[in-house]
This record gives sequence, C-alpha cells and structure tokens, in this order.
Amino acid sequence: MRVSFFLPVFGVCLIVLLGACNNLPSASAAKTDYNRNYDFSNVHKVAIQQITRDTVETMMVSDVQIIDINEALTAELQQRGLQVVTGNSYADIFLAWRFVPDERATVSTFDTATQKMTEGMLYVDMIDPVILQTVWRATFRARLPDPSDSEAAAEYSRDAVAAILAQFPPSPIER
Repeated sequence: MRVSFFLPVFGVCLIVLLGACNNLPSASAAKTDYNRNYDFSNVHKVAIQQITRDTVETMMVSDVQIIDINEALTAELQQRGLQVVTGNSYADIFLAWRFVPDERATVSTFDTATQKMTEGMLYVDMIDPVILQTVWRATFRARLPDPSDSEAAAEYSRDAVAAILAQFPPSPIER
C-alpha cells in the first residue's frame, strides 16, 4: 500500500477525533464569579438543594439527568475534600443548580425515547445559608445528552461538573 492512501485516511480520522473532543467539557468552558470578600475557608459541608418542577426549564430535565448531575456534584465535591450533607441545617453553604435550555428548545413531548441532546446554560450557585445570597456562581454551556444513553450521560455529567467546580473554592485573595 502506498503512503498516498494513508494520508487521506489519517486526515479523516484526525477530523473525527477533533470533532469528538469538541464535545467534551473543558475547565476553560466554565465561567465563574464570586464575592471576593467572602471567606470560603470556612466551607466544609455542602447541601445540594432539591430541583423544583415549577418551570418549563425544570420540566425539560429528566429525573435521570437530575440524578446524574447530583451524583457528579457529590463525587466532585467529595474529591475536593468537602462533605455533602443532606440537611440544610448542617451545611456551611448551599449548592443550587439549574439548567436553562436554549430558546429554540421546546417541550414537544415527554417521551424520553424521542428526546435528543438539549443545549443550554447550566448555572451552579453557592449560597451562604445565613444571608441567603449567592457568593459563587459558575455558568457553563452544557449539552444534556439523551437520558436513554445512561452511561454516556453520566460520563458527560461527571466531566461537566469537574469543569464547573475546577475553580471552587476560589483561592484566597491576598490583601
């Protein structure tokens, strides 16, 4: 076989590989903002807040997707040395998240077999339990995979959450 045959095949494979990599979350994809006067050194216990089903946006996220994201958040927080607690009274900070789908996404059916990947913004807020204000926020352009491919959806959730929490807690600012 000649080298001239392998060059186009190699080029096609490279394009496919690079296209697949574009779908993976990266730490630079998450944008964060936080209260620079807040002392994050006292944050050791996190309570993940329940998702309420009171808007079209929250109805578009399946129970499986919610479980995947909550499990990914729990694992990533624990890997960072934080304890995830079930009661708000035990928490040093609350974590609330929401997914806001793009405007073009509509609820046409609740049949999960016909749902495809939904794109939108994923917001993760860390809320002080005393003043009930957001002290840290990450925004992330997310693509929630079809929940019928549970392993791929769970893997994407883990990667996305790792990118989102890559900058939490923020480093203390020297004064």
